[in-house]
Amino acid sequence: VMVPSHKSHIDYLVLSQVFFKDGMMPPHIAAGENLSFWPLGAIFRRSGAFFIRRSFAGDKLYSAICAAYVKRLLKDGHALEFFIEGGRSRSGKLLPPKMGLLSMTVDPVLDGALNDVSFVPVSISYDKIIEAGSYSRELGGGTKSKESVGGLLSTRKVLRSKYGRVYVDFDEPISLRAFAAARGFEIKPRPEIEAADDPPAERKAFVSQLGHRVVFGINRVTRVTPTGAAGSGAGAVR
Repeated sequence: VMVPSHKSHIDYLVLSQVFFKDGMMPPHIAAGENLSFWPLGAIFRRSGAFFIRRSFAGDKLYSAICAAYVKRLLKDGHALEFFIEGGRSRSGKLLPPKMGLLSMTVDPVLDGALNDVSFVPVSISYDKIIEAGSYSRELGGGTKSKESVGGLLSTRKVLRSKYGRVYVDFDEPISLRAFAAARGFEIKPRPEIEAADDPPAERKAFVSQLGHRVVFGINRVTRVTPTGAAGSGAGAVR
C-alpha cells in the first residue's frame, strides 16, 4: 500500500509513472469524487483510479461496499495508493492523517483475511507547485475553485510552463504484523456481530498509531527543495 504526501493533483500521475517506467503494474488509486468529471473521469478510471466520497458519515452501506472493494484489491495482490491526508495541503506541511481508508486496509489483516500488508510512506515534492497561484488565493481567504472542464482547458498554459523537478522519496515499508507486535497489539478476528459495528477503542487507537507512524515516515524522507529553502529563509528574514 503506497501512502504518498498530497500537494498537487499531479501526485495522481507521479507514482503511476514510476511504476510504469520500471515495468510494474501501476497502483489502483483512491481519488476524490470531485475528479470524476468528463472527460477526465473516464481517463482516470481507465488508469486505475476509483472514486470515493470525501465522507462516509451516516452511510454504512457505502462504507461497507468501499471496504469490500479495498479488501478485494488487496487479496488479489494489487498495489493500492491513497493519500492519508485526505486532501491536498495548501501550505506544504503535512495535514493530520485521516483514518478511514487506512482502517479499511488494516481490517483484512486484523480479521484474518490477509496474512500481512506493508505500508510504504512516500514523499512527493516539487520545486514549484502548479497550483501555487490558487493556493495563495485560498490561504488569503479566497474560495476553492471546483474542478471543471474549463480548468482542464487551462492546462495548456501549464504544459507550456516550466516548474522544475519532481522528487519522489520512499521510506522503509511498514509491515502491519511487525508494527502490531512491536506495540503488543494482538491480531485476532472479530466476531461477525462486532465487525458490523464501530471498531472497539483499542483497534481505533492502533489504527491511529499506524497513521501517525506513516506520516512520520513521509516527513522523515521529505527533502529540502530549493523553493522550500528560499521560503524558509524569507520567513526568517521577516
